[in-house]
Amino acid sequence: MFEIIFILAILAINLALFMPTLYGDFIWDDKYFISDNQLILGPNFLRHFLLSPYGGPSGFDENSLLLGRAINFYRPLTALSYWLDYKLWDLNPAGFHLTNIIIHSASAVILYCIFRLLGWSSLLAFLPSLLFSLFPPHFENVSWISGRTDLISFFFGSLSALFVLFYLKKQKFPAILISSFFYLLSLLGKEVAVMLPFIFVAFIWLHEKNIWRAGYKGLVYLPAFFIWFILRRHALGPVNLETTGKTIEDSISILGFYVSRTIFPFNMSITVDSQYVFDNKFYFVAGVFFLLALLLPLIQVYFNKINWFPLLLWLSSYFLLILPSIIIIFFPSTVSFVAWRFLYCPSAVAIGGGLYFLRKLLKKDLIISVLVVILACLYAVELYPRATLFGNDEKGFWLGIKNSEREDILARYNIGFQYLNFDEKKALEIFQRILNERHHHMHEACEIRIYEELAKYYTFKNEFDKAKGYFNLLFQKRPVQSQHTYFNYAYFSALQGEREKGEKYIKEMLRLFPQNHLVLIHTVNFYLLLKDYKSALEYIKKDYELFPNRKTKRFLSKIEKLVENKN
Repeated sequence: MFEIIFILAILAINLALFMPTLYGDFIWDDKYFISDNQLILGPNFLRHFLLSPYGGPSGFDENSLLLGRAINFYRPLTALSYWLDYKLWDLNPAGFHLTNIIIHSASAVILYCIFRLLGWSSLLAFLPSLLFSLFPPHFENVSWISGRTDLISFFFGSLSALFVLFYLKKQKFPAILISSFFYLLSLLGKEVAVMLPFIFVAFIWLHEKNIWRAGYKGLVYLPAFFIWFILRRHALGPVNLETTGKTIEDSISILGFYVSRTIFPFNMSITVDSQYVFDNKFYFVAGVFFLLALLLPLIQVYFNKINWFPLLLWLSSYFLLILPSIIIIFFPSTVSFVAWRFLYCPSAVAIGGGLYFLRKLLKKDLIISVLVVILACLYAVELYPRATLFGNDEKGFWLGIKNSEREDILARYNIGFQYLNFDEKKALEIFQRILNERHHHMHEACEIRIYEELAKYYTFKNEFDKAKGYFNLLFQKRPVQSQHTYFNYAYFSALQGEREKGEKYIKEMLRLFPQNHLVLIHTVNFYLLLKDYKSALEYIKKDYELFPNRKTKRFLSKIEKLVENKN
């Protein structure tokens, strides 16, 4: 009876906390990965998703496929969950948000089951599940649709851990095989689960007191790893060995940030400015302190002081789960160097281990329960307003952030962009503050984005002198521009009556990317600006042939009507 009550309580708490997100829209990366994703919207998803980069190819020509592989993310199971949502809800974002809440709630229930298998009472097993449900940094994973990658990975990773415990309790080898299967699914959700087998082997060693038997069990996970690795290699091609110039000191600072914010997850911003983390010496010291704390039990265990092993297992498990989110700073495709959502998997270990050692210290379950309830209330107060923010459309979300100066530089760019259409002065002030941050490692990328958006903004306001100034800055900054810049310049030329000049850029993009959805749609928009509806119809038909979906079909129908009306 108590089992059912506690499980229903977990489900009710999660639903109540994250209910406001059901009113939210597709925000930020959601559009790229879901609502504008031609792989998900099209009829051939199941044929391609397992061997495609995360987000799918934007085109089928050679150059488009190369660009897709440069993304360097392989998360087919997350993409599959979006496709299933789309089939079930169409493009109603409430359905996608609901799925996130369900996965998070289910993970909290699995966590409850894990602690029950470890021998904890129903009440005590409920406590880590409660804290995990309310852990403030999880607002990003659950409230933001694109935060689902960690949800999927943890869900299957926790099932994998659950079957390890089944094996230890029943000594049935098939349980390890099932655990390996869930490990594979966890990897296909997100690569953050890659280190799980090391944690499982250590836990089996702790239980069975035989390192060789534990290592033998660990070999069962190798086929799952190699299947994932081969699929990923096929989808993305060879690993890009270029680096970002980040240092070991930067990685230690990120470790210190995650450790300190796991301990004190309060007064959080909505996004995390990675440059602030790199520059903050406190986080570097915290990272060094954690590594030393990890070294101490390791030395003790080395000298056969086995009573130190649980502490070593706790700290090393946290470290192994956070490690993939630290290593990404060295990869050139990385945009989010630091994010709250990366704490999703490590937080479960931190919370569970923390309560285990608190029990050993206090030995009073009632006191522990009272402390956890108080902490849970504080967590809820921190989490709820941040989750609620995602219950808006894109404009409402970004403008709802009260203290923008605390946010990541890309978030501040988005805030400025939202102000542009109704408070140009404020938008320009925000952009200028970003441009003044020349020491920021993302400065150059943001500078280009700002110039691109301002060039486009003034183009469509018919303030061509200002637009030309920003185009000149872009062409001075780099000899080769993005697709975005070239098409904006084509629009700029079209609106000034210079059709041939604009078409030169259009034709060049079509030559380089003849089967690219974004290029074809930009081409359609170019000809719509010129009121050349026949040419627009030609290219929207081509796009629909390559990427058939309801959204493009509606666009095609509108252009067909324009052609009929003109005739």
